[in-house]
Amino acid sequence: MPALLGAAMTAVFVAGCGTAAISASPARSAGPTASPAVAVASTSSPPSAGASGSAGASASASAAASALASASAEVSIPLPHVDAALEDLLPSTIGGISLEKFSLTLSAYIASSNGGDRALYPPWLLKFGKTPADVNIAVAADLTQQENFIVHAIKVPGVADATLSSSFADVARAAGWPIATKTIAAKTVLEMIDPAALASGGLSAGYVYAKNGVLYTVITDNSSLLLEALIKLP
Repeated sequence: MPALLGAAMTAVFVAGCGTAAISASPARSAGPTASPAVAVASTSSPPSAGASGSAGASASASAAASALASASAEVSIPLPHVDAALEDLLPSTIGGISLEKFSLTLSAYIASSNGGDRALYPPWLLKFGKTPADVNIAVAADLTQQENFIVHAIKVPGVADATLSSSFADVARAAGWPIATKTIAAKTVLEMIDPAALASGGLSAGYVYAKNGVLYTVITDNSSLLLEALIKLP
């Protein structure tokens, strides 16, 4: 998947010989959260080697090595929900797979990692006298990664839909992203290709349009999932 979800995406952290499996928690937090919090549910670490050369010490060291090789820790990441109404605009399932939804300020999203679409947002919003701290982004994605699919929505009140999409295309084009206009599911969308993701063999195509002051982007390499998403979206 492209670098679109930052710290909220499912991942595996490797520490020594052990692994920590990370799973997203769908529960909505009580208030706004700028970035996901990580809570370690359990940890394990190998005992230190003893000075004795006895058979008991050898057996203990062998057991410790075996335990270390299979050690794992479950980490729960509560997803942020700063704009539940924006999340509700996104589909809950795609291709029969349930999607996780979360929302945060666009500035927090940009700060979560580098690359991808993040460099496009500040110059785009500057055209409307706004900054990434002024708007929210909602994301729906298959965090189990059974499907190559992400959709997000950015709410920019007070700007005409045609202006939202065309100005975003202008910024992407200036950054070297190829742009093409397509009609899918009775919607006119802009296909935008991330050249860096394309060069690395990653998920590179996004399909962008605006409706009621919200810019939607569907990112997938599956035409059936794209069609379903565009049918379900406003």
